[in-house]
Amino acid sequence: MKTKGFAVSAIIAVSAIWVAPATNAQTKLVEGKAEAGRSMALLACTGCHVVAPDQPFTPIRNGLPRPPDFKEIANQPNITAASLQHHLQTLPAVPENSHMPNPVLSSQEIRDVAAFIISLRDKPAAPTQ
Repeated sequence: MKTKGFAVSAIIAVSAIWVAPATNAQTKLVEGKAEAGRSMALLACTGCHVVAPDQPFTPIRNGLPRPPDFKEIANQPNITAASLQHHLQTLPAVPENSHMPNPVLSSQEIRDVAAFIISLRDKPAAPTQ
């Protein structure tokens, strides 16, 4: 009986080691392309958000609460590409309490939009001497 228990334990241990690299690969953040994200955001997000100062029209939605500009989102504390991607992937199809609906973007489009938003982050000022 001890031999059978040891064999099962060994198989489980080897399986865990063999599967671990695949699991880590799946959770690695894949970066998007900021310019592609800008183009997608101009198409999908300008109805409510100021995506870029030079967007073709002002947002149609003008109710409160006002949706934040993409530059405001980029400069919020703790915003990362991963947190933006998660937010966009988990939005409900029908919003509650005037929150944003799911824009139904592909995984690549979500990565691209997140990369674009992060690219809008204010750069730290150069140190003065």
